[in-house]
Amino acid sequence: MNIEKYIVGVDIGGTWIRVAISTIDLQKEDIITKAIQTPKEHEYSISNAIISLLTQLLIENGIEKDQLLGIGLATAGPINLETGNVFNNANLGFREIPLKNPIQERFPEAPVYLINDGNAAVLAVHFFEADNSEKDNLVYITLSTGIGGGVICNGRLLIGKDGNAAEIGHGIVNSHSNFQCNCGAFGCWEVYSSGTGVKNRALEAIKTSKLSSKILLFMIDNDESKITAKEIFQAARGGDKFSKSIVDQCVFYSKVGIGLVNNYYDCTSIYFGGAMMKDSDLILPPLIEQFNTEPILFTVNRPPRIKKTKFLEEIGLLGALTLVKYRLEGNPILG
Repeated sequence: MNIEKYIVGVDIGGTWIRVAISTIDLQKEDIITKAIQTPKEHEYSISNAIISLLTQLLIENGIEKDQLLGIGLATAGPINLETGNVFNNANLGFREIPLKNPIQERFPEAPVYLINDGNAAVLAVHFFEADNSEKDNLVYITLSTGIGGGVICNGRLLIGKDGNAAEIGHGIVNSHSNFQCNCGAFGCWEVYSSGTGVKNRALEAIKTSKLSSKILLFMIDNDESKITAKEIFQAARGGDKFSKSIVDQCVFYSKVGIGLVNNYYDCTSIYFGGAMMKDSDLILPPLIEQFNTEPILFTVNRPPRIKKTKFLEEIGLLGALTLVKYRLEGNPILG
């Protein structure tokens, strides 16, 4: 009897952990998923949650552990491929988080592969979405709680010595900035254009700004603690001048960030994803216009096409699955 084999993908973010199981052909309609809010009680909370979710998936679908071909872990970084740990992470609750070993011990039959979530996402775009003209020189950028990226250059995924070759959110876009990132540096792109950055810039500026914030304040019942990026974009859409200034700042530094990315990687296309893309109508059009009409202000190279991924919530999970598929098949994109 031919026993079906499966691959597992895990997406580890600051808010959610998602686990998926699929056959290796990765037919989208056959991928089964489970999710839980990211626990942050102690260093092993995340690996324990993954083991629990995967065990539930196996039991509910009548799958044995020895039917697993491999497990892909896509996580917010930075990561250490040698130890299998996350370190110095800004959003997962602890500076050192063991991931690979606890999961490998529980599922010894299946190799466990660890990857930065931005790198995983660009693999997902590569397999599920990009057209043939884009595949060899492709960038994925997530604008979410933080900012991350993944790069395929000359048909190879860029990994780096530890697995963190495209930590683009921590590129310095303003060297004179007084705004400190969660990573410890000042003036990171993440400080201005991530969801956290937009919120923090608004909270900081609202006390002294001379621009009207009446619409924003009405929306939040004059309770500044309720300000998030979502309210800022909503108020900007409604004509709030203060909120529009914060959005403009987010967009400007995204132009700087895209310019740096294109200068370094000379990419055909950049796909954007992440929670901030729920407000893509205020972010992407000015970026597209800038790089169509006057790219030289931000990049010396021929400008990339700028797009939004259609897999907003699922991109990391699909990338973790793609990683396992490509590893098992010996795809040259992974070197």
